[in-house]
Amino acid sequence: MKLGAIIEWADDLTEFRDLVRLADALGYDVIGVGDTPARAWELYVSLTVAAQESRTATLTPMVTTPFLRHPVATATAVSSLDELTGGRMMLALGNGGSVRRVVGRSPVATPAELRDYVTAVRAVLDGGSAHVDGYDTEALTRVRPMPIFVAADYPASLRLGGELTDGVVTTVGMSEERVARKVAAVREAAEKAGRDPDAVQIWGFSFISVKRTRAEANAEIGAALASDVALRLKSPHMRKTVPPELLGAVEEMERRYDVWDHTVGGKNARLLEELGLVDLALGMTGITGDAAQVAEHLGRLEATGLTGVFAALPPLADRAGTVRGLAQAASLV
Repeated sequence: MKLGAIIEWADDLTEFRDLVRLADALGYDVIGVGDTPARAWELYVSLTVAAQESRTATLTPMVTTPFLRHPVATATAVSSLDELTGGRMMLALGNGGSVRRVVGRSPVATPAELRDYVTAVRAVLDGGSAHVDGYDTEALTRVRPMPIFVAADYPASLRLGGELTDGVVTTVGMSEERVARKVAAVREAAEKAGRDPDAVQIWGFSFISVKRTRAEANAEIGAALASDVALRLKSPHMRKTVPPELLGAVEEMERRYDVWDHTVGGKNARLLEELGLVDLALGMTGITGDAAQVAEHLGRLEATGLTGVFAALPPLADRAGTVRGLAQAASLV
């Protein structure tokens, strides 16, 4: 199974450089940098630093989203980095997140908006013209075709990934059933579009902790898991995935969640345990255990059709330890 890490330059530039070098040295296939101006430094400057600190890993935004940058700006930025790295770039796009809030838009783009953006960026990267906001762009020569991935969790975005893109990045956790449903949705969409479903890579995105015990690992990423339960289950589609007996606890989590608390073992992590929501959260977006347990689960995820797994590195966690631990676990698969 391939490995990816999502590393952001937030406060400590030295730590960012060190983590990129570590992941690259350990053989990580992809290093992603978040497009999160609300909490981290500028995406393409960060990717340029990552390009200087890495030798073999593919680099990518993980992810960027419509409306912060015109498709031409995105295409020329990633193409410039592709030139700088000798062809080590891909582009991952998504439909929401803090970027859209920063520029005053709704948190989530519509499926049509994301489809239009993917289509426009692809056209520009391929050296053609795109129709954007009522205008036709000029064809450019300093652009390069490259793999385009889409972050997808909902049915519409999973279908989009299968129909149009080279790969999908979807949240995964300890529930293999959830993962299998998503893989099936992408493959079905690819087949209906007349594409080879096996040609579409499917990567998982997860909060991962590899410690001596699963309880210790759960505690390390508890704040990140609490955030997912409090913020990601409000849409009708996601609400349907919550077991009826846990709906009351989820609603309580949403009421009491503190958006400013990201500490290991802090109030949000304790609340997740108090409400009995740890297993629900792990099923959605967490992979925890010792190296052997994580390796066993990675093998099961690979059997569902996953190409690789991205480790998100939450604030205040042992990020270097996670990068090393996941590499160790993957070596045991």
